[in-house]
Amino acid sequence: MKNNFFFLNRKVMLPLIGGIIVFGMLFAFIKDHVSCINGFPTYKKSKNEPEPQKLEEVPMPVKVYKAAKVSFRDTLPALGTIRGFREFDLKFSTQGNIEYINFKEGEKITQGDIIASLDQKESLLKLEYAKMELEKQTKLFELGYSVETKLKQSQLEYQSAKAELDKTNLVAISDGYIGAIETDRGAYVSPQDKVGTFIDNKDVYAEFGIIEKDINKVKEGQNVEVTLDSFPDQVFKGQVDSISPIIEGRSRTLKIRSKLPNTDEKLKPGMFGRVNVLVYEKEDALVIPSSSFKKKEDKYLVFVVHAEENNNSQVPEDMMMPPTETSKENGKGKKEMMQEEPKPVIGTIEIRPIEIAYATPDAVEVKEGLEEGDTIVVDVEQELQDKAKVEITETQEGIF
Repeated sequence: MKNNFFFLNRKVMLPLIGGIIVFGMLFAFIKDHVSCINGFPTYKKSKNEPEPQKLEEVPMPVKVYKAAKVSFRDTLPALGTIRGFREFDLKFSTQGNIEYINFKEGEKITQGDIIASLDQKESLLKLEYAKMELEKQTKLFELGYSVETKLKQSQLEYQSAKAELDKTNLVAISDGYIGAIETDRGAYVSPQDKVGTFIDNKDVYAEFGIIEKDINKVKEGQNVEVTLDSFPDQVFKGQVDSISPIIEGRSRTLKIRSKLPNTDEKLKPGMFGRVNVLVYEKEDALVIPSSSFKKKEDKYLVFVVHAEENNNSQVPEDMMMPPTETSKENGKGKKEMMQEEPKPVIGTIEIRPIEIAYATPDAVEVKEGLEEGDTIVVDVEQELQDKAKVEITETQEGIF
């Protein structure tokens, strides 16, 4: 009987003790992990459970640029043609058959040279007759057998005959070159017919067109740079000399002429040139990439990065320390150089408004809001908050 009672006690007590232990553990768990808020049970973290890192505290990787002062300019490209400083058609002022052409195409001429002549037989006869009549009237006047009016008439007839003879010669008005010859010896020409072209090459013009939407960018006196296929390593410099008041035809372009010095006569009329009009130039301008700012409402904003002072890390240029080099002996006894990988710099964002002085598709000049040496985020696509943590992964070396 006693044995049966002990057996029954074991069967009852063991589950009872186990239940008490489980209940105690459950109570302890609930005490540590469950709290009551507004009458509802809520899970809470254990004191020993580590806090997860907040998402906003994870540094965002960014690429940066160090603002610097550079020589900044904006150019307007165009295609043009070299023209002679003075380039005009050669025409006789009277009609007749060409007797002589004294120069070839491209040949140099000097002021006073006779370029071509018409048949002068008739003109010479008229001049000879006028000369004889003038001599006759002069003697008669001296002897008192002729009046002064008759003498003056003879003088005028002689001068007219001499002028008619002069018209049969095509004379160079200055030094230059013969361009294209468009007629032959023996051909009949009138004052409307072109004999050839005269070109003065001491100075030349670069003639080019600017499309309608860019005409407000070009002004007289602006610097111009011209490069030619014939001299690819040389830049010819000049200034905008004249701007046509008319937009031409279907091309909808405005004709611009820029005078270029040509003392060595390298530049030949008809050469093809690539022209750059310097529409904006400034030395020591504070310039940043155009991808490094955002426009918000009527403000332009940049994201300045302040590197944390306790960084034991590296970043290019001033924000990076040079990598340390170590060596180890390999199996053949040769030394191999190893570089420690740089650790990223952690910084804090400051959102700063700026004022823009001039902008191009690639870069902008900052008038106010930044100082030389400030580090800013480039390729700004994501929204960055003020005082946000960032990780500098790359430094852009330059803009142009």
